[in-house]
Amino acid sequence: MKAKMKWFTLLAILVLIGSSLAGCTTQTQAPAVQPTTGEIPPVTEPTAVPEKTSITAVIAEDPPTFNGAINQNGFDVLVMELTMLGLADLDENGNPFAELAVELPSVENGGVVIDEENGTMDVTWKLRQDIQWADGTPVTANDVVFTYEAVVDPETGYWIPGIDYVDSVEKIDEYTAVVHYNAIYPGYLIQFGGYLMVVWPAHYCDAEQGFANWDCGLQPLSNGPYILKEWVQNDHLTFEKNPTYFEPGKPSIDEILVKIVPDEAVRKQMLINGDADLDMWTPEPIVYELQNYSDAVQVSLSPVDRWVMRIFFNLAAKGTTDPVATPHPILSDVRVRQAIRMGIDVDTISKTFWYDYAKKVWTEFFRPPYNVCDIPEPKYDPEAAKALLEEAGWVDIDGDGIRECQGCTTGAEDGYKMEMEFYTYSEYGEALDLTQEFIAEKLGEIGIKLSIQRVEGTVLWDSSENGGIEQSGDFDMDIWDDGYSGTDPTDFLWGYYYSAAAVPDAGLNYGRYIKPEVDELIDASYTLDEAVRQESFCQLAKILDEDLPELILFTTVDANAHSTRLQGVKSNANEIVTWNVADWTVK
Repeated sequence: MKAKMKWFTLLAILVLIGSSLAGCTTQTQAPAVQPTTGEIPPVTEPTAVPEKTSITAVIAEDPPTFNGAINQNGFDVLVMELTMLGLADLDENGNPFAELAVELPSVENGGVVIDEENGTMDVTWKLRQDIQWADGTPVTANDVVFTYEAVVDPETGYWIPGIDYVDSVEKIDEYTAVVHYNAIYPGYLIQFGGYLMVVWPAHYCDAEQGFANWDCGLQPLSNGPYILKEWVQNDHLTFEKNPTYFEPGKPSIDEILVKIVPDEAVRKQMLINGDADLDMWTPEPIVYELQNYSDAVQVSLSPVDRWVMRIFFNLAAKGTTDPVATPHPILSDVRVRQAIRMGIDVDTISKTFWYDYAKKVWTEFFRPPYNVCDIPEPKYDPEAAKALLEEAGWVDIDGDGIRECQGCTTGAEDGYKMEMEFYTYSEYGEALDLTQEFIAEKLGEIGIKLSIQRVEGTVLWDSSENGGIEQSGDFDMDIWDDGYSGTDPTDFLWGYYYSAAAVPDAGLNYGRYIKPEVDELIDASYTLDEAVRQESFCQLAKILDEDLPELILFTTVDANAHSTRLQGVKSNANEIVTWNVADWTVK
C-alpha cells in the first residue's frame, strides 16, 4: 500500500529571558512568575492535521468527454458519475432511486398522469432545493428544461432513448418541471438520469455549441460528489471532493486520481502492488487470476447479468447506410447470418477464453421478468452451416477454402468472394481478442474469410459526423458487448431494432435492420400494461430469432477489482462502478 504521510503541528516552547541588552536604553521585563502549587501543569498534546484520503483508479483510455450519452464507451460515464447528477438513477439490483428529485414520480403519488383516451402522459418532477452547482448557483427546473432543449435542438441536438416520445418539458416553478409525453413511456424514470444522462447547467453550458460538442462536456461544472481539478490528457484526471455536496458528511474520500493505463496486465499488477485501488470493468481472465491475491485485492461482481456479447451484421453494403438501395453483398441474406450462428462454438468460447464466467444466451429476453418466451437454443453445427451456405448460392469454386457467389441472391456478382472485415474494440482485452480470432477461425472452416480489425471504442462508436465506424456504416461485422440497463428493455429495443433508429446518429440500429412489423411490436410495448408488454416482447423475440439482425452469443460479467482498503464498491450492471462513489470509504 501507499505510504501515508502524516503531518503534525509542533508545540513551540518560548523561553523568555529578562536581560539587559548592551547599547539599549530600555529593558524587556520578564512576565511575573505566578506562585507555584507544587503541581506540574498538564502538557497539551500536539494536534494532528486531519489525514488526506485519496484513491487511485486505473482505466484503459481517456474519457472522450464527461457526456456519457454521446460515445457511451463507459469511461465517459465513469467520470460523469463522479461529477454530475441526474433526476434519478438505478441501484445494483435495478431499483430506481431519486437524485436531483425529491421523490420518484408515480401514478400513486400523483406525479404521473395518464390520458388513456389519447395515449399520452405527463410526469411531474419536483427537485430538491438543497443542491447547487460548484459555483454556488442552485440547480433548478431551468436546468432540466435547458437539457431537454439542447438534446432536441434540430441543428445541434443528439438522440437519446425515448426522446421521440417527449413533446416538451415545461417549467412550473423554480423547482418543478413537467415532461409532456406523446405516448405512454415506461422508461420515464431514467430518461434524464440513469446510465447515460444527467442534467446540465443552463447558465454554464453554451447551447450554441451543441449537446454533443459543448465545452462543458470537457470542463464540467459539478453538482455531484466530486469536482474535476485537473486533466492531463493520456495521463490522469484528478478529482477533489465537492465541499457543497448535498449529502451531509459525504463523500468521505478527499481525492480521486484516475490514471490512464492502457495495458490490462499493468493495471492488474498495480492493484496487486497497492499502486491502484480500482480497476474498472476487470475482464474475466484477470478476475480469475486475482483469486490468488485476495489479501490485497477484492473483485466486486454485479448481481445482474446485463452485458451480452453480440455480433452486429451490417445489412447495407460497407460504407453505406441504406439496406434497400445498397444491400450487403453477403450478409443481406438471412441464410448466411443463420449459417454464421451455426458455425460458432459458443460453449468452447466460454470455457476456453472466459473461464466459464460467460453464460450462453440467444435472445434479448433472457432476464426476468421477460424470460418466458421459449426461444429454442441454437446448436453448433458446422456441417449444417456449410449446407445452408450452399443453398444460399455460396460455393468454393476454386478450392482455395473461400466461398464465392454462384447464384447468390444478394446482388453480388458471380465469383464475388466471401471475405469480410471483422471489427472489435481494443480496450476489452485478451478474452475478446481471442474470441474474435476463434470465431474467424471457425467461420474460415466453413468457407467465410474474416479479416481481424481492432480499434478504440471511441472510434467504433463515435457519431457519423466524427467518422464513427458503425454510425457511418463503414463495417461488415463487428463484435462487442451491450445490454439494457434496469428491468425495462423497451428503449434498448427501439435503439437497436427500430427502423427510425437506422438513420445515422438517430439510434443504435447499426445493422440497418428495417421491418415495419418489428416497429409495431416495439410501439405496442410502450405501455404500463405488463401483459401487453410481455406478449409484444415474445412475438418480437421470435422474429429476431428468425431474422437474426444481431447474433446474441453470451453474457459477460460486470466486474470491478479494487484494493481491500477501498470499501463500499458495488458493481452495478445497470450503471457504472462510480454510481455510489459518495458512499465509498478507505480503511
